[in-house]
Amino acid sequence: MEPKIGWCFLPDRDLAIGDVMLAQKIALETDEAAVLAIAKPFSRSLPSVPQAARRAH
Repeated sequence: MEPKIGWCFLPDRDLAIGDVMLAQKIALETDEAAVLAIAKPFSRSLPSVPQAARRAH
């Protein structure tokens, strides 16, 4: 099953990408409802990264 919607939330200040991902993980694990209350939804219909580029990372 393909996702139909995504959620975006970022820290208020600039952080290294690894720190952002860790903060997102901890936020979702500790208070998912609060995260989803502030997260911005985005449509799956946005342009996607080509399959070849996804495999390269």
